[in-house]
Amino acid sequence: MPDEKDVAAVPDLSASKVRGAVKGGRVAEILEQFRALSPVRRAELFLQLDLEEQKAILSQAPPPLVASILADCDSASLGELLLGIDPASISAALRQMPPDALADIVLRLPAEQADRILAAVDDALRTDVLKLMTFERDTAGGLMTTRYLSVPDVVTVDRALQIIRSSGRADTPSYIYIVDAGGRLAGVAPLRALLMARPQDSVHSIMVKAVTRLKTSASLAEIAAMFQQYHFVSLPVVDDKERLVGIVTLTAMKDAQQQGHEQVLRGITGVDPKERLKQTMVAVRDRLPWITVTIVGGLGCAFIAGLFQHTLEAIVVLGVFMPIVLALGESIGAQTTSVVLATFAEGTEGPEQMTAFLTKEVIVGVLAAVYSGVVVSATSMLWHGNPRLGLLIGGAVLISVAWAAFLAVVIPGLMKRFKVNPSIASGPLVLALADFSTLLVYFGGATLFLPALK
Repeated sequence: MPDEKDVAAVPDLSASKVRGAVKGGRVAEILEQFRALSPVRRAELFLQLDLEEQKAILSQAPPPLVASILADCDSASLGELLLGIDPASISAALRQMPPDALADIVLRLPAEQADRILAAVDDALRTDVLKLMTFERDTAGGLMTTRYLSVPDVVTVDRALQIIRSSGRADTPSYIYIVDAGGRLAGVAPLRALLMARPQDSVHSIMVKAVTRLKTSASLAEIAAMFQQYHFVSLPVVDDKERLVGIVTLTAMKDAQQQGHEQVLRGITGVDPKERLKQTMVAVRDRLPWITVTIVGGLGCAFIAGLFQHTLEAIVVLGVFMPIVLALGESIGAQTTSVVLATFAEGTEGPEQMTAFLTKEVIVGVLAAVYSGVVVSATSMLWHGNPRLGLLIGGAVLISVAWAAFLAVVIPGLMKRFKVNPSIASGPLVLALADFSTLLVYFGGATLFLPALK
């Protein structure tokens, strides 16, 4: 249980209080309280401010605080802010940011502004950021950080400790990685082993040579499996030549998994799980694409139904079963899309495994379609006593559900193939197309066989 003094020391700040202080010209006063907040709470408050208020905070905050704010905030929410300020004015803060956090921000900016930000940092940091930006986001290369401690295997323990003391902050300071003259990973040593060794001993003599490592191309699923198997807090990442290029921390892996889950939710529902951090109008704006697709889909379905008005008038029972026919197509579409997006978020082991997975999902959808068609057909026959109409309704369900499953596999797959985030629009797009095709099959078949159904 926290001490009462510690609880009292945490400022009780709200977005309205911060706004009031900024508008009243008391930015310096609020910064002292802002600094005392936890990184998470600080990010929550900062993202609730409007653009000018955010600029006021950054303009007067010391560089370490600015660096912390930019690193802790959702990078996607900082785009408009960073487009509206001169990177040179925050260059001191940019130089103090972790390379992976800065790379995440730069990746989301237009090329011109990204170049201006990279020009505002030193050569070493720029090199690290550019290196991180060459890897897929959900691979070991994309998740790694270059903040690790390493020393050559040819130095003594005394020299290694001198190198470590002069190094910058590391994300896992308890591990010291040992590399050969060519930068290839040779071993690892706990910091305590260096501290306990004799100064004249060689680092090579105390290192552990068998090092569990990740390739830069390792998928998120492979990374998670490795952490689960070995229970490390970080894993080294090597390139194709076994050169040490970074480390993936357990925290980074869990964050990536959480982002994957959030992408699945957003792809299916159209709602950003981080919406609570957004301003009201920004949240509304971000929902509009999904709402627009839904409206267009609904109007399209109404138009299709209107084309077959004469068929509905001739066989009224078709209207009774229309909701369940649509619901089944949407249901299998949503289920399959969620599974596909979740698999994409976790990463795959290769093209062959992905092809096998997608084929399996299509087969699952077809079998679900057969079951749905049989059940609805039998129910329809018992309802109105017309076997032909029952077969038509059941057949329409089978075809539409199988087609919805196929769309739920193909659309996210094509979006991923063409480097478009599948979570952006695959969910509502699948549902809209599933509704269109369902009604066309349902009413088209009924119209084609109308004389035989009466």
